[in-house]
Amino acid sequence: MKRKNRRKRIVATAGAAILALHMMACGGTGEESSSSTGDSGQSTQENNTDAQTDGVEEVTLDIFIDSAGENPMTAGIQEDPVAQYIKEQTGVTLNVVLYSNEKAQAMAASGDLYDLNRMDAKYITPLIQAGALQNLDDYMEYAPDLTENFSGMLEYSKEYMSAGNEKVYAIFARGKSEPSALATSRYGNFIRWDWYKEAGSPEIQSVDDFLNLLKTIQTNHPETESGKKTYGISRFNDWGLNHALSDPVIWKYMGQYGINDVASFSIPDLEYIDLYDENHMYWITSEMYFKANQMGLLDPETYTQKNENYTQKINEGQILFSSMEWDWDTLNAELNKTGEDKVVDIPWADTEEFPAWVSRASEFGMSARTYVVSSKCDETKMKGIMRLLNFIFSEDGARTIMNGPKGVTWDYDENGVAVFTDDCIEKMKETPDYLLEQGANRYLSMIGQDYDSYAISAANEGQYIDLRLNNDYVKEHMTDADKDYCAYYNAETPIEVSTNRKNQSTIYEGYINLMPAENPTAVQRSMTKIADYLQQAVPDMVMSDTQDAYDQKYEAIQKQLKELGYDEVTEYFKDAWENAKTEYAKLTAK
Repeated sequence: MKRKNRRKRIVATAGAAILALHMMACGGTGEESSSSTGDSGQSTQENNTDAQTDGVEEVTLDIFIDSAGENPMTAGIQEDPVAQYIKEQTGVTLNVVLYSNEKAQAMAASGDLYDLNRMDAKYITPLIQAGALQNLDDYMEYAPDLTENFSGMLEYSKEYMSAGNEKVYAIFARGKSEPSALATSRYGNFIRWDWYKEAGSPEIQSVDDFLNLLKTIQTNHPETESGKKTYGISRFNDWGLNHALSDPVIWKYMGQYGINDVASFSIPDLEYIDLYDENHMYWITSEMYFKANQMGLLDPETYTQKNENYTQKINEGQILFSSMEWDWDTLNAELNKTGEDKVVDIPWADTEEFPAWVSRASEFGMSARTYVVSSKCDETKMKGIMRLLNFIFSEDGARTIMNGPKGVTWDYDENGVAVFTDDCIEKMKETPDYLLEQGANRYLSMIGQDYDSYAISAANEGQYIDLRLNNDYVKEHMTDADKDYCAYYNAETPIEVSTNRKNQSTIYEGYINLMPAENPTAVQRSMTKIADYLQQAVPDMVMSDTQDAYDQKYEAIQKQLKELGYDEVTEYFKDAWENAKTEYAKLTAK
C-alpha cells in the first residue's frame, strides 16, 4: 500500500487537556468496606471519631485506588513518612483498597462505594442518577487551593459531568493548567545509547530508517545473555485497542493521538482522522509492523501476550526498543550505576513530517484519574476528604507526593525557593533509594497536579514542582552517557533534545474529555463489533506473507468496516469532535 505524503502544518494547538481523575467515593461498601481485611487491611468504621490533632479533625478514609509508579502502595493503613505528613496536614489516615476493574464494575452496579473512589467516567452519570455520589459544592470552602488553581476543571465537572445538575460530583486529578514539556513517563523511541552509536548513529528520516536501525542492532545483538532470541519490536493486547493496534512511537513523532478506539486526531492542527484514512495511526503502525515482521524484527507474540509477559521480555533483554520510557526504569537504574550507557529517546528527524509531541496541558485533569465521593459520607468524612483533595492539588502537596515530606526531604530556602534539604542531599548520596524510603512517588495515582507540572508560586514559577526534573538537579546528576547524548544533539540536558526541536507540538487533552462520555446505543453496538473485528483482522494482516496479501487484506478491512456500520459511527464522532472544539473554546475562552 502506498501512503500519501500528508504534510501537516505545525502549529501550537489551543486545546485543553482533560486528563480526568474522579473524586473518591465515600461511605461503606457493605461488608467489604466495614469489615474486610483482605483488600483494605482493616475496618475504619469505628475509627471515625472526632479526635483533634493540632486543631485538625482526624478521620480514617477508605480510598479505592490503583497503585502506580516505582514505589507502589500496598493495601491497608498507610504509615510511610508521606502518609504521616498527609495525616499531620489534613487529619486524614489513608486506608487503601486496591483498585480492580471487576470491583469497580460491581461497585458501579450496586452504587455501594468506598469513601474516596477512582471510577471510570462512564459510571459517573448512572451513579449520580442513583443518588450514590456526593455533591461537593457545599464543601469547597475546605479546598481553597483546588478552587483557586483548578477552577476550569471544576467548571468542566459541573457542566459536563454532573448529569445536567450543574454541581461538582467528580474531581479529575493529574491536572496541568498550562502546558509544560513532558519530562517523565514519556513516549518516544527508547533505545540503548551505546547500541545506537554502535549502529552508526543513523538519522531517522522515515519509518524504513527506523526499522533498518533496529535490524542493525538486532544483527549486533541477536541473543540475550541467556541465549534467547531478540526482537526489535513487541507489544501487548491488554491495555485497550489503541495500545494494541498503534505504537506510541507513532503518537510521539507523527503527532497523532486516539480520540477513542475508532478515530484519532492530528495533535498539531486538531484534524479528525477516521479509519478510512490510510494515515490513521492504526494503519501507519500496521504497515510498520508488517515490514518489521518481514525483516524478522517483530515479536510473534506481539498481538497475543499481556503486558506482564511483554515487561518480562523487556527486563530479560529480549526487546531492543520500546516507545514507553517507564519500560526501562529497571535497566536504567542498573546502567546508571556505572553511567556508561543508558536507554534514551533517539529522536526522529526534525522535519515537518515528524511534529513531535513534546508538551502537554491537562486543564481539566485526566479522565483516567477521575474520583468521586460516596453520598453516604458524614460531615467528618466530607471535611477530611476535602482537606485531602486540597492537599493533593496544592503545590506543597504535589511536591510532597513526588519528593517526600516537606521539612524532611525538601523545604523552602530564605528566598522561598523549593530545594532539597542538606540532610536529604547527603542521604541520597549514601542511599540512592532514600526518597522512596521516605514515601516519594507512592501516591502518584492520586496526585492532583501532573507529574511534570510547573510551579506557580512566585519564587518557583516556571520550575517543575518535582525538584528532580529541574535543570540544576538534572545537570548535577547526569551520567557520562547522559552527557554524551546531550553533546551529540547540542543540548544542555536530555529533555532539551526534544524541546529544542523546530517541529514540535503540544497536546491539549481537554478536547478528548469533551467528547461524549456515553454514546447512542446503535453507535456503541457498532463500535463493539468494529473493535472485536479489528482485534482479529489487523494482526492477520500484519502477519501476511507478501505485500500483495497485506494490501488485499487492508482493502478487505476497509470494506468490512463499511458493512459493520462505520459510516454512521465516524459521522457521529466527527460531529462530536467539532462540537468538542467549539465547547472547549467556550469553556476556556480561547
